[in-house]
Amino acid sequence: MHVNFYKKPQIKSPNTRLKIEHSVLFLDYLAHFISNSATKRVQGYGTVGLAHNTIRTYKSLFRIVKAYEFEKSEKLYLNAIDKYTAESFTRFLKIEQQYSDNYCGQLLKLLKIILRDAEKSGLEVHPYSNYIESFKQKSSDRILHILNPKEIKTLKELQHIPAAYTDSYNWLLIGLCIGQRVSDLLKLSPNNLRKASSGLYIDILQQKTKKAVTVGVADPLIIELLENEFPRRVSQVVFNKQIKALCKMAGIEGLVSGFKNNPRTRRKEIVNAPKYEFVTSHIMRRSFASNYYGKIETPLLMNITGHSKESTFLTYIGTHQNKDALADLFMQQAGVIW
Repeated sequence: MHVNFYKKPQIKSPNTRLKIEHSVLFLDYLAHFISNSATKRVQGYGTVGLAHNTIRTYKSLFRIVKAYEFEKSEKLYLNAIDKYTAESFTRFLKIEQQYSDNYCGQLLKLLKIILRDAEKSGLEVHPYSNYIESFKQKSSDRILHILNPKEIKTLKELQHIPAAYTDSYNWLLIGLCIGQRVSDLLKLSPNNLRKASSGLYIDILQQKTKKAVTVGVADPLIIELLENEFPRRVSQVVFNKQIKALCKMAGIEGLVSGFKNNPRTRRKEIVNAPKYEFVTSHIMRRSFASNYYGKIETPLLMNITGHSKESTFLTYIGTHQNKDALADLFMQQAGVIW
């Protein structure tokens, strides 16, 4: 069905939930938005073209709104998404679908982005669209996992690694050393390397931020891997599966709490399990940031990890885990001033 998105609907009152037959369906505009994602401006980065993962989240929004419409036996129109509809959709996400707070908040944020984009395109949206608010999980409810220096040392000393796991093992050690997203890590090649006076430089164009960074490597073991045993590429799926097994081989199996998917409900639930079961590719970047936080200047760490705001960086690592490091740094640098 062709919809002329740039013909402003003739609605007598923007507040009415009636007479919406000439308005644009939300899903029609969302499909239009997705199909034009290559020319969409990326907020905060000044670039054009949405990333693959971002497009995937909009496609998820499309699927979920479609399910909501089926459940409620009604279509959503741009100019009729008011306070009542927003709250109804939130209940659908939170209670009926039992999505996590973070995922519910992300979907509401995307809903608002689409409505604002439609308004900028000259289409009529309900005034309440400006007041739709996202939310996230409380900091006290978050469970973050990192590999601490002792566990990383154990991994480095691991012996008798099966040949099929060698590449993932090397990528894991490199990732823990350079603090990059897995999407950037697994695309590295020897062409990214440069000699430095006291180690190696790794030049990286971060996929998400489109920011060029150079990471210095001084660890002799990692330099040896990069120069003489550069790992072959592996898929993220294989990598995530194998690093769990590698951590198990290294004895990283103390019982900890964490979120795991329940295959019956297909939702995340808190369980107690061996730590290696919670190891995913995200743990490399978070471990790097957490282990160095308070020991290296925060702006320098943020430049390497690709965080643009300190508040986001601190939330990412969970500052409660690093209070001792900050206190130690203060004692080292403060001295006695009176």
